[in-house]
Amino acid sequence: MKKRFLNNQIILLLISLIVISSCNSNQDNKKDLNQDDLSAKKTKNTALSKDMQQQLDTSIRDSSTVNASVQKKEEKPKVIIYNFHLTNRCLSCRAIEMATEKTLQTYFAKEVKEGRVKIEILNVDDDANKDIAEKYEASGSALFVTRIFKEKETIKDLTGEGFKFARTKEARFIELLKKQIEEYLKIK
Repeated sequence: MKKRFLNNQIILLLISLIVISSCNSNQDNKKDLNQDDLSAKKTKNTALSKDMQQQLDTSIRDSSTVNASVQKKEEKPKVIIYNFHLTNRCLSCRAIEMATEKTLQTYFAKEVKEGRVKIEILNVDDDANKDIAEKYEASGSALFVTRIFKEKETIKDLTGEGFKFARTKEARFIELLKKQIEEYLKIK
């Protein structure tokens, strides 16, 4: 009987070992499967990352191309004519404004349309124009032609010429203003 009991215990022990060993084997398989899944996911993520990186690189390259073309377009000089005046305007002050506008319409319509040339008519008595008037030291009627190129400003004061010629010798004033604007539009 003892022998039979012992045999049963051995058999039970063997069965237990087999079950335990097979359970561990399944967990190892699951670990292997999980490891394979992780590797597959990593590979997939790496592939996605590579695709995303390529798209990003392409986007950056395209952006650089766009920026370069924008910079090339922006490399043209711009001219702004600042015509300052007081609230109460004299005949000469009005003549300067009219002759300036006539010059732009006659000779620089294309550049005005492109935004390369523009006129700013500013009342120095208006608080909204205080900062720009201070920058140009304009306390009354004044005419400044400003060139903006490569973030640098060049300013020509044509106030004297305006008062001297705009009302009585308009053609002379227009010629002087035209010449100055043409000079400032050149790429140097």
